[in-house]
Amino acid sequence: MIKLNQKVTLRHLQALVTLADTNSFSRAADALAVTQPALSASIKQLENQLGTRLFDRTTHQISLTAQGSVVLEYARHLLNTASNIFDDIEHAIGTGRHRIRVGAIPSAVTLTAAVIARYNQAHDEHVEILLQDMPNDALLDALHSGKLDFCVGIKPPDSLSSQTLETVTLFEDELVLIVSRRHPLSAAKEVQWRQMAGEEIVLFTQGSVWEFASAALMQHGLASSRRYQVVHSESLYGVVRSGIAIGIMPSLYTTYLRDDSLHVAPLRQPTLKRKIVLMRRNEVSRSHWTDHCFRELRSDLKQANQWF
Repeated sequence: MIKLNQKVTLRHLQALVTLADTNSFSRAADALAVTQPALSASIKQLENQLGTRLFDRTTHQISLTAQGSVVLEYARHLLNTASNIFDDIEHAIGTGRHRIRVGAIPSAVTLTAAVIARYNQAHDEHVEILLQDMPNDALLDALHSGKLDFCVGIKPPDSLSSQTLETVTLFEDELVLIVSRRHPLSAAKEVQWRQMAGEEIVLFTQGSVWEFASAALMQHGLASSRRYQVVHSESLYGVVRSGIAIGIMPSLYTTYLRDDSLHVAPLRQPTLKRKIVLMRRNEVSRSHWTDHCFRELRSDLKQANQWF
């Protein structure tokens, strides 16, 4: 069993990360403002302490070993966490408020912001919450790397989350159809996928929705539009309002949509749903307030089904 001692420092981990990012001892040494022998010594000390080789070295190149790739992920997380903690200590000393970093997929930002606002009303003198939106893959990367304390996103495969993440299922988010009020389907309370035959269908060309919806489209001999490409909700709304296409998006985007020119209908046969979860890493929290905020947001977000 490896027993780390005071010989391993954040500088050793920074040397590992910088060398992995640059693939060059000279460039890494310049970035760290150290000599190449000092950098080599740091890497060697870390390898000796861990009892494994982290890099394969040849005359002209270096590359991470399999073990090095594993250690790199943990090193990034620890360095990001340490950087956040040092910043937050300085902030807390100056303001008396603890920072908490929260992320959310774009479709869940409105709900997440609503529960953060409720939390702020009760605890603003103690806590400052930083909120970021990003695609689900980036959200998970930020969570794993320590840039976020927790996030609201799409549940990853169990094989990716069971060991490293605590996940709390909040609700299910289904795909819906959005059409102009001038479209014949605007009279329908629900729409079957086959009813979209012959239509120009727009959906987000980036993010998890693409994979989510594309398989269902293909099963019914349908395809997303090649003429109209969108990556933002307002762009999709604009294309649909014009009447040149109909749209598919998760129902979360339409929770607070108040637009008489658009009609929203559930998609059926099949009904496609994705699980929206609150996630954090399985580890000791940075502060009492981090745990408190997680519990409170979890409780509020679980009531989201009542808000639709």
